[in-house]
Amino acid sequence: MITEIPKQEWKEFLDNLSRDLDGWETHIEVFSSDVGAQVISEGLPFHGLTAEPKGDDFTIELLIGSGTESHQTHVISNPVRIAFEGPGVGPHGVLDIEDASNTKTLIKFIQPFPVLVEYENTEIIATATVR
Repeated sequence: MITEIPKQEWKEFLDNLSRDLDGWETHIEVFSSDVGAQVISEGLPFHGLTAEPKGDDFTIELLIGSGTESHQTHVISNPVRIAFEGPGVGPHGVLDIEDASNTKTLIKFIQPFPVLVEYENTEIIATATVR
């Protein structure tokens, strides 16, 4: 199900999405008429989207990666449409942001598998029978 987010709700929606999906893996593609489709990142952790109003316009910043080696910021100037496609349960899916030049940024969120580490301290007791 695709839900278009009204402009007056962008900031709150992106703040909530940033909180709910922090650390999730991403696959990010940009589609534009002058350069076609480009994958700009694959598998980097999501760390937030900020929507900064500038008069009637907005600037959206996408923060992904961790540490200085893989940290990236992607800026979307003059967005005109934000839509979210989710499976209907939970806060995951694809975020579609379109700007005034008809460039689309698609952010696919992938829930990370939890790391399962279990340690059990066991005591081994050996018995010996002497005859």
